[in-house]
Amino acid sequence: MQQKKGEMASNDVNSSPTKNPKKANLMDPHSIKNLLDESVTEIVKGRGYTEDVRMSNIRLFMGSIIIIVALVAQFYPKKFPENRDFLIGCIASYPSS
Repeated sequence: MQQKKGEMASNDVNSSPTKNPKKANLMDPHSIKNLLDESVTEIVKGRGYTEDVRMSNIRLFMGSIIIIVALVAQFYPKKFPENRDFLIGCIASYPSS
């Protein structure tokens, strides 16, 4: 009888739901980085911290502004010698964005 209880206890431990291990392609550095980022995010969120995405949103906004400036510079109605000052202004606005 003791043996059956021990077997039942060990079966209960093994039958508990466990997390599936995450897998990454070890030959792909981007896959490894993505796996590490996800793991760290889960650990930090699991400890009660919240994710702050303000900096990512600011970077997306700045990138959008840069794309708009590049599109305006590309499709400006005047040809090169006439729009030189405008292009210089667009180029100067890139570092400030």
